[in-house]
Amino acid sequence: MRLKRLELWWRALWIRVLVRLMRRAPARPDWPARPHRVLFLRHDRAGDMILSTGVMRAIARSHPTITLDVLASPANAAILDAADYVHQVIVFDKKRLGGYLATVRTLRRNRYDAVVDCMITAPSLTTLLLVSASGARHRVGISGRGNDAAFTLTVPPDTRAGAHMVDLLTALARAFDVDPTTVERQPVIALTDAERAGADEIWGTHAGGKRVLVNVSAGTPARLWPDERYVRVMAHIRELDPGAVFRVLSAPAESDRGERIAREGGAVFVRTPGIRDAFALVATSDFVFTPDTSIAHAASAFRKPSVAMYLAGTSERWGLYGTTGKSVEHPARNLDTLGAERMIDAVDEVWRDAFSRTR
Repeated sequence: MRLKRLELWWRALWIRVLVRLMRRAPARPDWPARPHRVLFLRHDRAGDMILSTGVMRAIARSHPTITLDVLASPANAAILDAADYVHQVIVFDKKRLGGYLATVRTLRRNRYDAVVDCMITAPSLTTLLLVSASGARHRVGISGRGNDAAFTLTVPPDTRAGAHMVDLLTALARAFDVDPTTVERQPVIALTDAERAGADEIWGTHAGGKRVLVNVSAGTPARLWPDERYVRVMAHIRELDPGAVFRVLSAPAESDRGERIAREGGAVFVRTPGIRDAFALVATSDFVFTPDTSIAHAASAFRKPSVAMYLAGTSERWGLYGTTGKSVEHPARNLDTLGAERMIDAVDEVWRDAFSRTR
């Protein structure tokens, strides 16, 4: 605990030093006046990238003079593969020290006019270093986080109670003369026809039953849900729709567990070597059941009826967004004590809302 506090203190100290070294540019950019190349920093997790797609799209389309690039991580870069509003994706692996210099050289060579800090709730030392390293004259960030002096252009945060992370991110659009209350902020993932066709083949042909996708990977041990409860949920869905077709997916490292759950639940396990393979299955499904992972955010992006499990204090900002669904928050530090009956009740509610009119 003491080491953690020391680490946080040391990081905060360097953030303060870096902020003092970063000087403001004198004037607000005139976006329509000339071409501007803008860099959006999103070098973290897949879910964060998905939830940022709405504001990135709004920035890219705010003025015909803006060209948007994105600095991504190895974990989330592929999400933007078919995004027509992104000019270039630069992959930055913060765990590989040898890549820092090459990334800085790329950023400097691209001569960015503006850079956007994606960290909207708390400052990040790595992100501030990248903001500085970009060499961009205009630096955009959310105000009120203790590092306003590092930016040439700050915008006020969304302070509404219960604001989702999508809403908090959309506040950044104000810097580009976009009214966040009118912009289309829904996350979106663009897939190719070939990706959708490949997923359709995995589902196969069936007579009218719903396509039910069950993701059993949770990303962290705290979000693991007992195997037998997934099986119980699948059995209940089969009672709702005897013709339902089930596909189970997991992270590659959890394929043994995924295969076991699929076998015991009378489903088919699907190996997804890449993140876009998993997202294509989400896009072609009718219903998604998952713990809080990027699959839940993908379900929001494709507006799929879904039920997702969340730990205490996380669903408000990270829950399902803009789709028929239920974000079930468990008041504990792990999901081990979350009972199957509560999830079955949530499935019943969403199933009724999504499919009652089409039966």
